[in-house]
Amino acid sequence: MAKEIFITQWFSEQMLLAGEALIERLDETDSKVQAAFWILDAEDKTWKLTIVSPLVESEGPRNYYRRIDDINESAKPDEDVIALHDISVSDTHNRIVEAIKSSPLGNATLGNNRLGKNNLGGVYIEDMYLYRMDWKLFGDVTPNKATENTILPLSP
Repeated sequence: MAKEIFITQWFSEQMLLAGEALIERLDETDSKVQAAFWILDAEDKTWKLTIVSPLVESEGPRNYYRRIDDINESAKPDEDVIALHDISVSDTHNRIVEAIKSSPLGNATLGNNRLGKNNLGGVYIEDMYLYRMDWKLFGDVTPNKATENTILPLSP
């Protein structure tokens, strides 16, 4: 069985790589990941990996968590996996996705970006690492290639 990592208040390379591996495995199983990001809860200073997929709505969140659990169970013994309690699944009406969509970033191709200390679309984001925001899968925003794979600076 893989090593389950429990996320603390510190953002680490270990959690970044474990999240990336999970998203790759979800892609391999056609789990329709439209957005994926780590987000810091400003109040309790804990990180959550959020996975956004239309399958959460059509199949239900319990079944989507089961997909993730199956992927974690199939991981190699030396691989890090993220504990289920550090993961949140959401349908495509996620409030963070909606906030980014209504912000100036709403037309940008976003991936591998760190966002934080920003008010986007009326939602304050303390800190966030965005793996992917695939607008074409959402169907209503045209991406702007100029910002692809850009690290956005944290506001002062």
